[in-house]
Amino acid sequence: VHPPPAMGACASADESGDAYIVEQLPPNQLEALYTFKLLLLGPGESGKSTVLKQLKSIYNVTPTQGEIEECKKALHQNTLECMKVLCDQAVAFDYEIEDEELHKTAEWLRDEDLLYNDALITPDQAKAISRLFECEAIKNTFARRDEYWILDAVEYYVENVSRFAQKDFVPDEKDMVFCRIRTTGKNLETKLKGPFPGAGEKDEPSKITYEVVDVGGQRNERKKWIRMFSDVKAIIFLVNLAGYNQVLYEDKSQNRMAEALQVFGQITGWRDESKKPMAKKNVIHGVDIFKNVPIYLLLNKKDLFEVMIHKVGLEKTFPDYKGSSKSDQALEFIRQKFREKCPPGKEVKIYDITGVSRFDVKNAFREIEKDLLKKHKPRIKDEIKKIISEGRKQNGAEKGCVVS
Repeated sequence: VHPPPAMGACASADESGDAYIVEQLPPNQLEALYTFKLLLLGPGESGKSTVLKQLKSIYNVTPTQGEIEECKKALHQNTLECMKVLCDQAVAFDYEIEDEELHKTAEWLRDEDLLYNDALITPDQAKAISRLFECEAIKNTFARRDEYWILDAVEYYVENVSRFAQKDFVPDEKDMVFCRIRTTGKNLETKLKGPFPGAGEKDEPSKITYEVVDVGGQRNERKKWIRMFSDVKAIIFLVNLAGYNQVLYEDKSQNRMAEALQVFGQITGWRDESKKPMAKKNVIHGVDIFKNVPIYLLLNKKDLFEVMIHKVGLEKTFPDYKGSSKSDQALEFIRQKFREKCPPGKEVKIYDITGVSRFDVKNAFREIEKDLLKKHKPRIKDEIKKIISEGRKQNGAEKGCVVS
């Protein structure tokens, strides 16, 4: 006759250990603990969708046939939109296109209906566009692009327009990155799943999952941001570095960098004590839900910034800048401007990237991933302890043990 089991000593050492119980967890339960919802925020054309496309490529998310077709149409529309802007601005600047054929091409491109008919560019039209872009009036207009809104990738579109116009054209990975589809009226939600970083412990899954939400950044879209704030584990806020010398799409009187600083301050919860409280209609400002949420700042379009800073000084937008035209000094000044928009005690990690560079995005995200795991590990460990505790209780009840 065996003696009755001691209280709480029913299971063997192997069966009662934490590692054993964690190993008995359904894989989906452990992976759920390591699923992170990330918000991509930032003003319009800061590069959120470009970064998301890079992440999808890095995590081997194959574009659907529908996405490929959408990109193909968008590249035609992007090209036409940029050329229309240039032709309209040439007229506004009183630059005359003297060549009769080029003048006809410009008038065709200025047609308001062109962008609303999903027009596709023919090979002959592509040749005409390439010729027009090289004429003096359009070149002079393009040189003054800081005075009006235009897509950053205009040169890419024009250089590749003949390829876009081919009947058998299929966008490649680079085209997918450069095509511009405005995130208007919809939120792009993407699930990224990859191997868990590092060696992996007993209480870590083999996979880590990110639910990335790309929310429209133009002013009329920001009222929808608050709907996406639930259960957010981190915010990745993007800023267009070249925006210090550019204007908004929706408000040609507002500087992009100034707008980015204002929106960033609203997200971090920063308050300017010298000014009156924000109006209640501002749905972003004052939201304390992000108080304990990590915020990562991606200063994007570094490639454009490094070219622009040698042509137009930072002091044009920031009169208090006393540094040189060297990009590293100017970058540090901008970093500091954003740090100043953080309330006391709020740490924000900053990364300088070129969003169209897969290398840059991959490296920045790996750093974000490491920091995110470090910050959330204590919370996840606590949740696993609760699961272990419940498992012990259930295990003991099934075996008739009293679990202390």
